[in-house]
Amino acid sequence: MSDQSAGAKFGPVRLMPGVTRGHVGAYLWAAFVSIGIFTYATTLQPYLLEVNIGVPVEQRGVVSGDLQFWQEIITLLCVGLFGAWSDRVGRRVVYITGFLITALAYAAYPFANDVGQLLIYRLIYAVGIAALGGMLATVLADYPVDADRGKLTGISFFLNAVGALLFFAVLTRLPSLYQGFGATETEAGQFAYLTISAVCVVSALIMLGLKPGRPDQLTERLPLRTLLTQGLIAGRQPRIALAYAASFAARADLVIVALFLSLWVQTAAIADGATAAEASSRQGALFGIVQGSAMLWAPIFGWMADKVNRVTLVIIATVLSVIGYGWMGFTPDPALGGLAFGAAAMLGIGQASGILASQVLIAQEAPSAIRGAVIGMVGFFGALGILAISKIGGYTFDEWRPGSPFIIMAGANILLLAFAIWVRSRR
Repeated sequence: MSDQSAGAKFGPVRLMPGVTRGHVGAYLWAAFVSIGIFTYATTLQPYLLEVNIGVPVEQRGVVSGDLQFWQEIITLLCVGLFGAWSDRVGRRVVYITGFLITALAYAAYPFANDVGQLLIYRLIYAVGIAALGGMLATVLADYPVDADRGKLTGISFFLNAVGALLFFAVLTRLPSLYQGFGATETEAGQFAYLTISAVCVVSALIMLGLKPGRPDQLTERLPLRTLLTQGLIAGRQPRIALAYAASFAARADLVIVALFLSLWVQTAAIADGATAAEASSRQGALFGIVQGSAMLWAPIFGWMADKVNRVTLVIIATVLSVIGYGWMGFTPDPALGGLAFGAAAMLGIGQASGILASQVLIAQEAPSAIRGAVIGMVGFFGALGILAISKIGGYTFDEWRPGSPFIIMAGANILLLAFAIWVRSRR
């Protein structure tokens, strides 16, 4: 079958008419680099706070939490606008724009002289992330036929994990690499961010391979008031309410690992006598364990999702999350390995389980007539989870203990577990 013919296939995935294997290949590159690009700025941020700006240790939790909080606010404001714009000009234009804005933010970020400048560059970064995040899900809905969407989702999820593993385990070592070539500590951090900026520019060029023009089928975009009203009314059903609560916890998982674990490892490693570059390398090793365990566990948990009741699945995922968060939260020093590696592996398993369980539950329970509103509310509650842990976790990180964001998340998951057990007990 010709690559240009209607009904082309990408491996086992049947494609919509007009979509070619080249279009899918360009999209899968975006899937490969996206999670790393979404989180690398946060992951290496403790290096900038230590070396480039010199933020006191006792203030870094609040500063990091505030930066994440305002990033999420801007993302929430922009993601709908980019979605509507992509319906007018096509996904390719928005994807290219998103990568170029993100490249600009990465290039500027390490040259900030104070926290105020860092916030300005972070807000620019948030605009780019809003464009990329929206298109990552939208193109996935555009390209495959409905019956094969799960297959392409699985391929995309696997590449997300592989790309994240590359960024965390390899590219966090860039400051050490550049110092080995003779760069100063400050220059090494700047070169590391500029490297990712270059990856964004290359990715923008690769996005020229996406399908041009407006999409053939447009998804109805509901007004915010309609979305909130219909979504909240649907939340009166216990299982949908459980899916909202699970999303609140699952989305926060992504932030707490990238934001507070990186800050904690950086602070602990430097206190143990490591340089900032060495501390970043230790971050990469620990993140490699988190993402590697998530990548290996996800197919197993996905197989379980088709074998057990979906509320039971949420219960299992929540138990795993409580263990992972609690273990990590009470780890004495995550920079020294040993118990920290086991906690990191359990954290990755809990993270993957929570995300997948919330997704499959809402996919099963969302009424077809208001599916868009219900799925939209899942994203809304997930964003609330990120906002909450960014502010509360940042404060308690400085004022209580570095492991406090993880302890708080363990407590939140215990509440979620109690709710899930109650829902499961209802006939």
